Amino acid sequence: MRSRYVIAFFLFLAAMGAISVRMADIAANPTPLPHGTRQLAAAHSRGVILDRHGRPLVHATGVEHLVNEHLTLEFFARHSSEQPAVHLIGHLDETGRGVAGLESVFDELFSYTAGQLRALVMIDALGTPMPGAAPIVQNENYLSPAGLQLTIDLDIQRVAEEALRHYHLYQGAVVVLCNVTGEILALASAPTFDPTDIAASLACPLQPFFNRALGAYAVGSTFKTFVAAAALQQGVSGTHTFYCEGSITVDGSVFRCMHWHAHGEMDMQHALALSCNVYFIDLARRLELQPMLDLFKLFGFGDETPLADGLHGAAGNLPTVQQLRSSGELANFAFGQGLLLATPLQMAAATAVIANNGVYRSPTLIHATLDEYGHATPFDQPQHSRQVISSQLAAQLRNMMILTVDEGTGQSARPANATAGGKTGTAQSGRFHNNSEILMTSFTGFVPAHNPRYTITVLREDGTSGAQDGGRVFARIANALMQ
Repeated sequence: MRSRYVIAFFLFLAAMGAISVRMADIAANPTPLPHGTRQLAAAHSRGVILDRHGRPLVHATGVEHLVNEHLTLEFFARHSSEQPAVHLIGHLDETGRGVAGLESVFDELFSYTAGQLRALVMIDALGTPMPGAAPIVQNENYLSPAGLQLTIDLDIQRVAEEALRHYHLYQGAVVVLCNVTGEILALASAPTFDPTDIAASLACPLQPFFNRALGAYAVGSTFKTFVAAAALQQGVSGTHTFYCEGSITVDGSVFRCMHWHAHGEMDMQHALALSCNVYFIDLARRLELQPMLDLFKLFGFGDETPLADGLHGAAGNLPTVQQLRSSGELANFAFGQGLLLATPLQMAAATAVIANNGVYRSPTLIHATLDEYGHATPFDQPQHSRQVISSQLAAQLRNMMILTVDEGTGQSARPANATAGGKTGTAQSGRFHNNSEILMTSFTGFVPAHNPRYTITVLREDGTSGAQDGGRVFARIANALMQ
């Protein structure tokens, strides 16, 4: 009799154990499992992000995961430690929701198109896997083709990121635009961060989560090209000359050319090619302020650059007429210093106006949304197009920029296999490190020189010169584009 009670007691314990195991499974896996199964592994996906050619920018790295001796599953990680365009893509929080970049802006879309892949195994009444039972794979919308397609070209994005690394631009940015369409082909920022290990970058003093391509900076002498545009627009001849003695005094303040170099008699194209501060200070003082600023607005300066709801480039800062009535402010403004701030994306879009026969096209990033069948619907983001300057004036400015690369300060940007035009920039930041002022250096230009297809803008924080820093990065990217 006693033995029957003992057997019944142990059967009761076994049953309660099975119930406990089942309850734990249910708590861990809210989605109901088929009766008599246990989940061994699961992978989750969100809406896809593709480049312009349909190549994945997320879920691109396959990971072999052994479930048991009967089955090996291949999961695709959402991000990798070397995620391309990581500042654009963004990252997720611990719950799997987007908290930065496109992951945040389109979190609702990506969550709606989420899916999972599960591996299940048959179990007996006690919750023990049945011997010899092969796992069952369930695909619940895993890696659905729904999501976004960008204008980014993965190959060009990788070239831009590699060029930043190659020339040690540890704090910098690159923007590559298609001149005809305004599409963003690459948008790179350094330093990057590891979206699979966010904590590792939190203590980095170089602000790795900041997208420098969309941030506003002092642009320096790259802005002289647009001062030249305003002068030509207001009727100043390109043959207008001024004698540079290496410096000029304005209201008691001395403004100088680099290394106090006296350029001598300069016309506009040679002043741009040799980046003569003195010439452009004199030139800006000859211009009507309001028409000049109105023109710069048409080039895109002073306004945010919208890419999607919740994602835009900074507005930067375009001084007012009242501010430029100060002779000192106007002198600084003439060579891209003082109150003027612009983003690399703004500078690229403005440069593309000159490359594109005087037409401004607002930059675009999102090409289309994709449904559950992968069918594309053009993204509803209105693109603005306007004639900023005449095609003849644009051609005149292109020739000046070509001379800058061929004979002037931009010779380091000359590609090995193509011709190009561009402008160097070196700006004071007003910030110091080890008793030396931190310089913002840049280069912006187009390639090839005639019928230009691409605009490339490069920024470096804490640089040496626009030629040494930005020019060489430009040349490396241009060479890759023109192969």
